[in-house]
Amino acid sequence: MPPYLPIPIIAVVGSRKSGKTTTVETIVKELTKKNCRVATVKHIHEPNFAIDAKGKDTWRHAQAGAHITVGVAAKELATIKKANTSKYSLSDITQNCEDNTDIIILEGFRGLVAQDLTVPKIVTVKNKDEIEESMRVFKPILAFTGPLSQTRAELKIPYINLEKEPQKLLEIIEKRVGPIIQKRWESKETLTININRKTLPLNPYVQRVTRNVLFAVISTLKGATIKGDENVQITVTSPSETS
Repeated sequence: MPPYLPIPIIAVVGSRKSGKTTTVETIVKELTKKNCRVATVKHIHEPNFAIDAKGKDTWRHAQAGAHITVGVAAKELATIKKANTSKYSLSDITQNCEDNTDIIILEGFRGLVAQDLTVPKIVTVKNKDEIEESMRVFKPILAFTGPLSQTRAELKIPYINLEKEPQKLLEIIEKRVGPIIQKRWESKETLTININRKTLPLNPYVQRVTRNVLFAVISTLKGATIKGDENVQITVTSPSETS
């Protein structure tokens, strides 16, 4: 059986106005063409930024004391959770993505992922100085993109012109994470256990045994109907995590 495989993550990092969002857009478009389910996570630098608009009903819910507010519209559902994210780990952030996600694309978070060898980076650059800085700061780097105005002949890491060759960037990403995505599809992981915002690694055997025991207990409950193919998520939090 294949081992537990976490959702692969690719980070797009770089300076301001270097094309990070454009790069993320390109990656998402190319991956979705391959039927990948993509989740994106954007780091917002403004310290006073709030997703919820002051005076709106959902804002008023939070002001009244709601810890989580869910807004449901005809074509959109938004979950707003009040939390101090300044000390969040990468796991704390990415666990907010759905379990059936095939790949997570981060925009920003350079301080969090700079030297994380488990997170490959696409670095957007504007000049040679930014390339040299990136080589010191980020590991590993899969490719450079962005409005690079100087010669690229001496680069050992490929530079991708997104306007002319977006498929090349996809090829680089697929080479790195494609096998993981394929194995996740084959394993059909359907059980997730989160304890205090940490996702436990579960191999297929543990998943199957846990599901069978859980379904056996639930099936004895009044009104419960179990088909056996349901997705299961178990969340355990300590009192300090819910306060």
